[in-house]
Amino acid sequence: MDADGEMSLNTARDLIDEAEASTKQTQEVVDRMVFTSKKQDQQFEKWNDTIASKLEELRNKITRAHHNANRIRLSMTSIGDSGGTCVRTYKPANLEPSTMTTIVLTYAISSQLRDALLFYLPSSSTDDFVAIEMVNRKMRFVWNVGGGLGEVTHPLHIQTAGDLNKDQHWYRVEAERVSNIGNLWVRPVVVPEGSSLRDSPPATNASLAGVGRFDVGPGDRVWVGGADRRHPHLLSTQSGLVGCLHHLHLNGRPIGLWDFSTQNPHSCTACVEGAQEVVDESSYSFAGDGYSVVTHDSSGTYNKYLFSVSLKFKTFDSNALLFIGSGNSTGKYVSLTLKNGRVIFRIGYGGDSSLEMSTTEKYNNGKWTRIEASRYFDRKKKLEKGVLKVGNEVRDGAPTIPPNQDSIPDMSVARYYVGGIPPGEKNLPPVPGPFLGCMSEIQIDQGAYSLLKGKYWGMQASCSSKPIGVAGFYGNGFIELPSHSLKKKDNFGFVFSTSQRDALLMLSTFEGLNGQLDDKEEMTNLIEQEDRLSYYSVSLRRGQIDVRLNAGRGEVRLASVSSEYGDSRYHSINVAKIGKRLELRVDDVLDAVTNLPEGSTTFKANGESGGLFFGGLPTGFNTTGRTFSNVPFVGTIKDVIFNDRIHGFDEPLRFEEVTIGRLGPTTSQPRTNEPSNSIATGCRKITSYTVDPRAVSFGDVPFSHVQVNFRKRAVLQKNFTLELDFRTFYQNGLIFMIPGVRGKQPHYLMAALRNGRVQIVLKGRRKIETTAQAVFNDGMWHKLVLEKEDRKMTLRIDSIDPEKTKTPKKMNVGNVMYIGGLPETGVLLPQNLIHKLEGFKGCIRALRVNDREEPLVVEQTNPYPKVGQCFPQVERGSYFPGDAYAIYKNKFNVGSLLELELEFRTSEMNGVLLSVSEPQGYPALSLELNNGKVIMSGDMGDRRPFRVVQELDSEFTVCDNRWHRIQAHYINDELTLRVDDHDQSYWLSDNGHLTVATTKSPLYIGGIPEHASIGTLETRENFKGCIRNVIISGERRDWTAMASLHNVLHTSCPLPSS
Repeated sequence: MDADGEMSLNTARDLIDEAEASTKQTQEVVDRMVFTSKKQDQQFEKWNDTIASKLEELRNKITRAHHNANRIRLSMTSIGDSGGTCVRTYKPANLEPSTMTTIVLTYAISSQLRDALLFYLPSSSTDDFVAIEMVNRKMRFVWNVGGGLGEVTHPLHIQTAGDLNKDQHWYRVEAERVSNIGNLWVRPVVVPEGSSLRDSPPATNASLAGVGRFDVGPGDRVWVGGADRRHPHLLSTQSGLVGCLHHLHLNGRPIGLWDFSTQNPHSCTACVEGAQEVVDESSYSFAGDGYSVVTHDSSGTYNKYLFSVSLKFKTFDSNALLFIGSGNSTGKYVSLTLKNGRVIFRIGYGGDSSLEMSTTEKYNNGKWTRIEASRYFDRKKKLEKGVLKVGNEVRDGAPTIPPNQDSIPDMSVARYYVGGIPPGEKNLPPVPGPFLGCMSEIQIDQGAYSLLKGKYWGMQASCSSKPIGVAGFYGNGFIELPSHSLKKKDNFGFVFSTSQRDALLMLSTFEGLNGQLDDKEEMTNLIEQEDRLSYYSVSLRRGQIDVRLNAGRGEVRLASVSSEYGDSRYHSINVAKIGKRLELRVDDVLDAVTNLPEGSTTFKANGESGGLFFGGLPTGFNTTGRTFSNVPFVGTIKDVIFNDRIHGFDEPLRFEEVTIGRLGPTTSQPRTNEPSNSIATGCRKITSYTVDPRAVSFGDVPFSHVQVNFRKRAVLQKNFTLELDFRTFYQNGLIFMIPGVRGKQPHYLMAALRNGRVQIVLKGRRKIETTAQAVFNDGMWHKLVLEKEDRKMTLRIDSIDPEKTKTPKKMNVGNVMYIGGLPETGVLLPQNLIHKLEGFKGCIRALRVNDREEPLVVEQTNPYPKVGQCFPQVERGSYFPGDAYAIYKNKFNVGSLLELELEFRTSEMNGVLLSVSEPQGYPALSLELNNGKVIMSGDMGDRRPFRVVQELDSEFTVCDNRWHRIQAHYINDELTLRVDDHDQSYWLSDNGHLTVATTKSPLYIGGIPEHASIGTLETRENFKGCIRNVIISGERRDWTAMASLHNVLHTSCPLPSS
């Protein structure tokens, strides 16, 4: 390390330490002032303004110091020759859940040691991690993102460096993870021209398919050289950093090795500056939050009467700073900016005098554009002129108020800011934010400048060829990309964040824009009509993820289990096609499975011609029947993957009002039905839920049905019109059945949901089937109309295209109709058919036959005790009215390992969520709400009960009638409890505790019966509210698969009336 490097290193660390100490002292002053008496309020306001400005100044000082430390290019190693002692942690600024990870580092080793842990990023909330380590002199990339261990080892042997100053002893290591697939490249940093090493393929491997979301967040830390808790899957045995680490990049952003968060004291030191790849230093990549500051080159001749700037740029930014030069005088400057995509050239002469010129065209199209801007003062005519050349446009002009000679900006001692401004800079005019994109061939005042020679941050030499993986949407735009067909074994996915509950996320389609296909006759002739019917879309509907797909033979639908995805958090979506099977995974959890209709094979797409839209659609686009929502998206979409390959946003066919390369807004318009962020002062009470007087609920008990007897036997045998409304979240269920007349037992007319689609089956001498080409298990009301006229039957649902089929003129069906299911006995139908049919789980109303209403609800007495009432508005979940409980399993053993997860919504402060206990009260384990706290308790059988308590922001948080998520893990002697995003609560046993709980009793959910032991519960009060997404030991079990249900309304969860 040379003297300059050591000085800059020490200066940067001193600045950080000094600034952080000053901030702490100043904050302590503020804290003391907050508690002064009210009599000092006026004085406090003055102090507060002063302190606030000082705090802001100190924060800027800290940020600049971090930037300085980040620029230090010295390599890092451990002190001493005996082995590794250096362990450092880093806190990258932009960590967030993602389905893609890239790590790049350069490394060399001069000792004979064979192992080294070079990079380790663990999640603080899950078992996820990624790491790069050297094991027996070979680089190993290892990860776990929820689907078990993934690892790949590169075959290249890492040689010992005899001299670290020689470039050939340094290695470049690049690891890339795309969902569950890992790639690892290892090669020397400096590769001879034409060497096969430069383009050698990566070593590749994969973990479990379909699981690829890496759950990290802003609080997580990168470890270099070691870890506080080394993961058992890491094989490197040497502790501390072994060898020399030079560059380290995570997801395209550098991690400054000397801008660390923590380190082992007196353990790390600098080694030589590592080898550098040969890159194009005439072009520069700006990350969107950076800047470069260079000063005027005083070695050349300076002419104050002439000043020029020229550069090339490419960007998708609408508004950004390209360049500003400013001398010592306030208000005198020269700037180039982007405003709404147009280039603005502005000169400030001090006071009110200025010159501004703008292009007509927009240039934020991601293509290279050249700018030449100059100003010239004619001393003879006393006239100032400006010229702006951009592309083919030329603009010139003069200031409205002609400046005199002394008003001309003096750039002889100027500072030039390119791409952005450092924090805390003063005496500069208001300018747009930092630039995101590439610049090259920068000339200022006819001299070439290297942006790496001055102070810089968020900028690198050469332009990246990596795809841009993120885009921000503001509710008034869209982006169109090349589209992708989905063949036999294909998949697609992306990550999104929004606070909307209804929005269009993605649509792939051939059609939609009025008149679009008419202008492309050649394409229209080549594409068959069936292909043009292909589409697939992803929408948010009432917070639920809905996927619609059609391969030309009818639509299928996949829907998420949860409906809380408009929560401003990042969520991953993955849709996989395996033959005819379709799977939807949300946040790596398999939420839905369905099959394509007969004859469907491939979802066709328009390819390079476009048709893949994200975030919205162009004006005039017709999407009838293709999407659940047309509401433009507000938020962020990133990590778009098709068939395990990254697809960026940087080659759009067209886009409007989208910030390509940047995150979108974190919140959209506030929802009126959501509580504010203020701490709750009471439970959000729901007095009572109203019911729909005409609707009947089916499926909460076995053999749930309504029987309708028609007065005329032949009412449904010839011509008729039958109408009803239905609503369900379940894919399968009998809507109605009309058995044949006596003697015609095999005959029947049936309507049922199969895989979410309505199917009509008429069984007579032959079997006739027709199926609606859409899916309807979305929890919304749908109108079914079945008409028979002569030999034609028509099925209509809502406003979609009707399905028509030929039928016999007369059908041998009787005058008894079963709605929603079948009775236990007495139905004249084949037994094999009865065993196959599932009862309907949802609500049915408004049954009309030949315009005559047939009541499903009888007011005097209820002859159908197996049906219930329907709530007007519902969502997914099961309702526990306060006297209900479910038995998950009659003989449940806790053992030494139990993982459970559930979501609840309630207006009460107390209630049993889960309990299992032997009759004598132990062993036992329980989860409950008690006075606003979430409590998990247990007794392993030794009569030494324990408990973990999670206290929330307020005792009324649990009863705010919003969904809350509980995760609990019991593993041997450790218990963890987490509610929502709060910090985990822990319990660790002492040495005397047992670690295995042997139970053979029922596991109750939502309450316990009177005869059951209370176990470790502190209350017997049954839960009142909604529960959903119950996962125990990794198994998500539907309520219909529980051992038994007692008064649980499991088909839906009521929403409060608005």
